[in-house]
Amino acid sequence: MPDVLYKQDGTKVKNINLTDDESIPLIQELKSKFDWVVDDDYRAVAEKYYHEYINANVIRTCVVLKTAENLVGKSVATAHRLFDVDSNTSMLYTTSLFEDENPSWLPQDAFILGVTEHHEEYTRPVNPKMLEFKEYFFIAPTETLVTLGLDLTDINKDTVYSALVVNDEIKSIRRYTNFIEGDMGVLANWQMLYMIFAKKARRLDLIKEFLSKPFLEAQ
Repeated sequence: MPDVLYKQDGTKVKNINLTDDESIPLIQELKSKFDWVVDDDYRAVAEKYYHEYINANVIRTCVVLKTAENLVGKSVATAHRLFDVDSNTSMLYTTSLFEDENPSWLPQDAFILGVTEHHEEYTRPVNPKMLEFKEYFFIAPTETLVTLGLDLTDINKDTVYSALVVNDEIKSIRRYTNFIEGDMGVLANWQMLYMIFAKKARRLDLIKEFLSKPFLEAQ
């Protein structure tokens, strides 16, 4: 998943495929702190950054979907591990289709695509704060994005936004840009990924609502 994460403070975090030499020192750092880390579990690793809610230096990896689905026992859209390299703790988290009504903390003209589920793994210490928040991925009209405090510089049709939320309170806003690479090596952007999982869930109503958004083509 060679996406780029833009934090609200302007920090840019690049995701790097494990086939690229840039990934080597990041994976080596993880292996030095977590002796159970093996390359075959991952497709990509992100640059180290300071997490807005955990308040620690973290490294995020993209987990092979089949590996994650075997662990959580269900189909998911994406899967990652978040490693807190300050406290040597970690968690597995997956992203699934969002099927509920819009929550009160988000403007009603926004459209939520997916939400994360966080998993504590057996015998692997977790930072408790990792389990306190969820990340919601959404799209919205430009006016709403500005109201939420998002920087819209250099956005394109492959830009999607997210909110880190604790107890119905937004703790931070993010944006992600660039393609998502599927486990079969096929490039797919977030629009395609959403359509695939909405169809799998037989939620044609969500697809219809998604396609009706007038701001979609303007993203």
